[in-house]
Parts: sequence; C-alpha cells; structure tokens
Amino acid sequence: MTVSVKYNNFFAYSSKGKKYFNTIFAEGINIVHGKNTSGKSTFIQAILYTFGINDEKRKLAEILNEGVIFRLDFTIYNSSSKKVSIVRDDEIVSIKVAKRPPIKFIGIGGNRSREHIKLKAFLSELFGFTLHLEYDNEYKPASLEAMFLPYYIAQDVGWVYRHKSFRGLDFVKNFKNDFFDYFLGIRNNYDRLEKSQLEKEKKDLEAESRLLHKIEQNDKKLKLAKMKDEVFAEKTNEYIKPYKENKSKLIELEKEYLSLCNKITLLEESRKVLRRVKRSLSNDILADTKCPTCSQHLSHSVEDTYSYLQDLNDTDQQLEELSRNIRNLKDSQGMLNSVINEINEKKKVVEKEYYELLEYKVDNVTLESWLNNKVSVKLSVQLERRLGEITSKIYEVEGKLSKFKTDEIVKRERRSASYTFKSIFEKHVSELKIKPFEDECFYLLYDIPAFPRQGVELLKTLLAYNFSFVEMIKKTEYIHVFPFVLDAIFEGDFEDESKNEILSFIKNNASVDQQLIVSIADSKSNANSAATYNEKHFNKNAKLICIGNNTKKRSFLEKYNGEFEDYIDETMEILG
Repeated sequence: MTVSVKYNNFFAYSSKGKKYFNTIFAEGINIVHGKNTSGKSTFIQAILYTFGINDEKRKLAEILNEGVIFRLDFTIYNSSSKKVSIVRDDEIVSIKVAKRPPIKFIGIGGNRSREHIKLKAFLSELFGFTLHLEYDNEYKPASLEAMFLPYYIAQDVGWVYRHKSFRGLDFVKNFKNDFFDYFLGIRNNYDRLEKSQLEKEKKDLEAESRLLHKIEQNDKKLKLAKMKDEVFAEKTNEYIKPYKENKSKLIELEKEYLSLCNKITLLEESRKVLRRVKRSLSNDILADTKCPTCSQHLSHSVEDTYSYLQDLNDTDQQLEELSRNIRNLKDSQGMLNSVINEINEKKKVVEKEYYELLEYKVDNVTLESWLNNKVSVKLSVQLERRLGEITSKIYEVEGKLSKFKTDEIVKRERRSASYTFKSIFEKHVSELKIKPFEDECFYLLYDIPAFPRQGVELLKTLLAYNFSFVEMIKKTEYIHVFPFVLDAIFEGDFEDESKNEILSFIKNNASVDQQLIVSIADSKSNANSAATYNEKHFNKNAKLICIGNNTKKRSFLEKYNGEFEDYIDETMEILG
C-alpha cells in the first residue's frame, strides 16, 4: 500500500545564537522565496539533514556552527494517518511516532556507523521503502538519499543531470537499472536479492558438478584400478599375515637386544664408580699421625678406624659381585650376537617380501599404482554420491528460481516502461514549448543519455523529465510519496516569458495528493514578485515562505524573542 507523506511544520532553533526559523506548510503548493543567497536552499537542505542525510551537512556548515537544533513535523497517510516528529541535534536524531515514546539514534554522523544504519532501517520501515542496491558485491538496503532522490531536484546539479541531486550514488554498481526497476515496479528488491543468491548457488553447484564429472570421466588409471581391485586385494592379504608375524617377532628381538645392552652398560658404569671409591680409600689415613699441611698431630678414634675399614671391605665385596655379573653377561655375548643376527635376518625377510609385493603386477598394474589409486577408488564412490546430491540440489534451486522473472522478461518490461514514459515525457515537453528531440533515445527512460541542451532549454527539459518520472512512479503500488521539492526553478538568466511557461506548467501538473515545494529568487525591487506569481498562476492558493524578508542575505535564521517556548520545551523533551 502506498505511503504518502505531508510536511506540517519545520522549526530550527539556536540557543547559542538566540536565533530561530519557523514555518507551516500548506498541503498544496509552497513557494519559498527570498534574495539570492538568502537561505532558500539552506532551508530545503536543512529538512533533508533533519532526516539524517549527511550529504547536506557540508552545505550547512555555517549555520551548524551555531549549534542549531532542527525539528520537522509531518503526517504519514496509508490505511490510516499518524503524526510524526523528527528532531536532529548534530549527531543525534530522535523520532516520535504518534503517541509512542521517542526513539533516539546517537552517533548518526557517519553513513557507515551502526546508529545511522539503524536509523536508515527505521525510516525505511516507517515509509515502506525496500530498495536494495549492490554494495561490495552484496545487495544491501539503499541509502536515505535514494529514498528522497525522485522527489528532490537540487539547485547545483539537479537542473543539469538526471537524478544527480545527491553525491555518491553514481558509484553504486548498476544503480540506474536497480533504481528504475524498483520505482517502476519491474522487480521487487527482496525477490531480486533472493534470486541473486539462488543464481549464485546454482552457478557454484554447476561448477562443482562439471569438475567432478571431469575427474570421474577422464581418469583412466582410476578405471584400471577399479577393474584390478579384487586381484590386488587378495595378493595384499597374502602378504599382510606373514608380514605382521615377522614384524612382531622383529619388534620383540629389538626390545630384547636393547634390554641386554642397557644392563651391560649399567653394570659397567657402576663398576667405574666403585673403582673410583676404592682408589679414594686406598690411602691409609690411619697411618698418618700428622696433618700434611699444618704438621698438626692427628689422632684417630676407634669409631673412625672401624668406619674406614668397613667401607673398604664393602667396596671390595661390591666390586667382586659386580665383576661376577659382568662376566656372566659377557658370557652371554653369544646370545646377544645371536639376537642381532636374527634381527638382521628378519629385516631382510620383511624387506624382501615388501619389494616382491611392490613388483607384483596384474596386466601391467603394479601394487604401488594400485595403492595410489585405491584412494581415488574410494573417492569415486564419494564423487558419485556427491554428484547425486548436487543434481538434486540444482533441481531444487531451479524450482525456486522458476517463480522469478527471467532476464528476457525484465528486458521486455523495461522496454514497455520506457515507451510508457516516452508518451508522458513528450506531452510535457510539448507543454513547455521545448524543441522535440530527433533521436528517440532521449525519450526512452532506460536509454536517455545527458540531454544536449543548455540554459533555459535544459532546465525546462529536466523539469518535464522529473514531472514525468514522478507521475509514472506514483502508479507503482508500493511506492512511497514524499513532497516534491524543486529548488531554484528559475536557475539561470530567464526572461519573463520562460518563467511564466514554467509556472503555468507547474500549476497544471501539480498533483492534488502530493505536496509541492518550489523555491525562486525574489526581491522587493523585482517587477514580478513571488506574490505576483502566486496571484497570477496559483490564484493566491500557494503558501509563500519568505526567507530574509526579500532584502537580506544569509538570513535563514532570525532573532528569537521567546515566541515558541512551549514548542521548544516539547522539542527538547522529544530529543531527551
């Protein structure tokens, strides 16, 4: 269901500079007027900035330095109506919907910040905006700028190029087609996102399937190994049983050999230690009665004499016992050598049988090649199973894809939409008395290049184009409708005849169900003022919003004298 938005009131306040701006909008046509550089564009840019569009921040640097807080009150119409207030204070946006508590977003100054992404999601849901664009090879929710783009013609580049009122959108991949498709109802963006994922999944599955088929069909060795698999399996079983027995015996012999070697080494090392002890005891300290260093007389107690003689005796006994053990072990050297010989023989047997197995052939297929391909045989079974799974999955994905439009259908619908647009555009070009284009491509929406016009002709052409585009997209069932904002409709040096043609065109094509906000340069010295245009073309039904009293420059904000204290308190309460 279409969501329609109408602005009710816009308020700006600087407590730092004691300045403010306030205006009420009419439901129909609103004419913003004032001297050049008075602040008309600032007013329009401030509205967009309030919604969180940071692209306007650089243009508002001068007044933002005064710490201005902005508030916009508007009404959303769909199945019912609800009033909304949105307040922005630098990095903070707070939104109050109907009587619900305000929702605050803190830190929205960067478009990639988490809070700005949350704000974008909230506003997208509020206005029913579901456009997705391709960022970094992935479809993601479109920016806030894309949400406002159809309904905003900027003063600087909006009257030179189509849909260029915001920076950065040119760098989005496939932006033009995705933008047009969404607003014309050719492709639903959620469907397109799902379709893109399914197409990628199918492509990956098909690539994997081709690779597996190639492996299975082209590997001749794999096929040969399959045919000879049973013969080699039998031969291998014949080899494995004696191999296991020989290998087990070999391991036992090696363990026995190591044990004998370790015992001999341990006893020999012990003998060395005991010999050192015996040498230290060979000196008869009992025979010494004088100290060899100081010539002091030494005396030995009975206990010392006994301990010395006991140690000497014990050492001799251990040496004798150790010698007997070593002699016994060395007597067993023959057995040790026998173990070594047996180990060597077993190694030869194991090695000989292994190489005999490697040299075994069946129809020129060796065991080594069979073993190498045995893994591939196992893999082949898995490949066949995986190929079956892939085929089933591809059928499933194709079933899901069948509900989406094919590329050919999309191309036909784009072509049809371009010709529908052409009929509307040609009518508006005629109304503005613009010289018709000779080349049809300048009328076909998806094909239009830069318009080869200048000055008032270019402005009129883009005016006709944008009215045609808005008229056409409003027929799309799910499209949101914002106020149509045209900044500086007399941009350039225009004669009165052209101005009258432009105003007459706007009056005749303004929609009764959509707010229109236009800005024009005005001055008290002008022969034809905004009031004159209102009377002549709009029967005084347009709302005039004057900036700077038609006499001042840079006068968007004026001195505050305490007129809106209750409203400011309410604004601060929303802001929290």
